[in-house]
Amino acid sequence: MSARGRTTGLRTVGGTDRGVVAGLHAWIDGHEPHAQAAVWLLLAHEVWPRRSDFLHAAVQRSADGVWWIDFTAARTAFDTGAFGPASSTELAVLDLEIALGTDRFRFRAMSPGNARAVATAVAHAVGADR
Repeated sequence: MSARGRTTGLRTVGGTDRGVVAGLHAWIDGHEPHAQAAVWLLLAHEVWPRRSDFLHAAVQRSADGVWWIDFTAARTAFDTGAFGPASSTELAVLDLEIALGTDRFRFRAMSPGNARAVATAVAHAVGADR
């Protein structure tokens, strides 16, 4: 068992820690939409919350039990190849999750018209507008 597991009381259920998932859901309440979208994508995709390398590199827990994602640490780990074997799709989803979380594309500053154009373009790119 890792030191992190001992100190945080991680309880893995089906490969994902219930406390982490619940904690991240609680953390995004009241957050800006880009951070909410990043966490929603991470949790919906289900791969990265199951991976101990991601949890150790990017997910933090404060002494009072608040969970959060350190998107800067996640980007550093991603860029240095710290997440080991993963499919190209898994890596693409994580890359997007980190970009959303860091507001890399400045979505929070975009006008509604530009935001709709981006959403439409992404929907088209993944074939969701068919």
